[in-house]
Amino acid sequence: MTFADQLTSQRKRAGYTRSALAKELGVSLNQVAKWESGESEPSLTILRQLHSIYEISMDELILNETTSQSVSPSRCLTRFDKAFKKK
Repeated sequence: MTFADQLTSQRKRAGYTRSALAKELGVSLNQVAKWESGESEPSLTILRQLHSIYEISMDELILNETTSQSVSPSRCLTRFDKAFKKK
């Protein structure tokens, strides 16, 4: 599953429309559509908001990995950087 697919899947799982999520995040509907199509990627600030809204770990949101342990913020950011450098 691509990162864009993960964003779409989690939005739908949480019961949000693109429009409702855009309003919740304070961004445009077009911006959400671009993230979900893979045309662009959300900022770290938006990722933090999504993690909170969807009530999932950053690993699950970014890497599509479920973790049973807590992950330190620095480790999460390192994994985040690696995930996007693979593109």
